[in-house]
Amino acid sequence: MSGLYNWRNFWIFWGGGLALFTYLILSGGALETAVAPNGILDHQSSATAARVNSIQQSWAEAGVLDLARGAMILDLVFITLYMSGGIIGGRLIWQWARSPALKKIGLLTVLAYFLFGLTDYVETICQLVQLVNAQGSDWLAGTAAIARPLKIIAWIIGTVAMIVALVWRWRETRT
Repeated sequence: MSGLYNWRNFWIFWGGGLALFTYLILSGGALETAVAPNGILDHQSSATAARVNSIQQSWAEAGVLDLARGAMILDLVFITLYMSGGIIGGRLIWQWARSPALKKIGLLTVLAYFLFGLTDYVETICQLVQLVNAQGSDWLAGTAAIARPLKIIAWIIGTVAMIVALVWRWRETRT
């Protein structure tokens, strides 16, 4: 299969997304403050402008506002890579699996990664706008806080489904 939907692109996008995710986790400690002990995760779950403002103020006092902006921009890159890889892989599995059950897992994977990308883009863009404007917004903070649990559920479903599908596909192709 040529074009975008091939295994090489899957591994580049999905693997690249996982690598960037690992980097973001490992570097996230720099954004931990007394006000935001969980760093960027506290910003994601802040449902009010007042909470966002306190977190951003603590980052300004710690001198890490630029790091926070960079992390959010890298998060957008991660979302693009990981979502694209998941959709590519899910579509490949959906199209080429022998088993009807594996085809359904491929379709589930495509849908989960799409929902993950959509909700994570909403969350991260809401965060970034507040950070760039140096001002919290109840509407943006609330929207990000609502998107977060949906994003987490879709991420878990997509990731587990992808791993199951890859193992299953590997076993199918070995017989």
